[in-house]
Amino acid sequence: MVSPRTNQLMFIGLTGFMSIICLYRGITAGESYQQLIAYIGTILCLLIMFLLIWGLKYYKK
Repeated sequence: MVSPRTNQLMFIGLTGFMSIICLYRGITAGESYQQLIAYIGTILCLLIMFLLIWGLKYYKK
């Protein structure tokens, strides 16, 4: 069984990867509404990633 800390680290990596994809989509999108949606997705992914990193600080070993 995978420990919860390892699971959280995997989610940090996943949200980081998703934020890179959203940022790329925001840069390459042709329409302004597509860029807006992609940049909102980037901000949300980065926010979730930073909250997961902050949660590691308070994880009980």
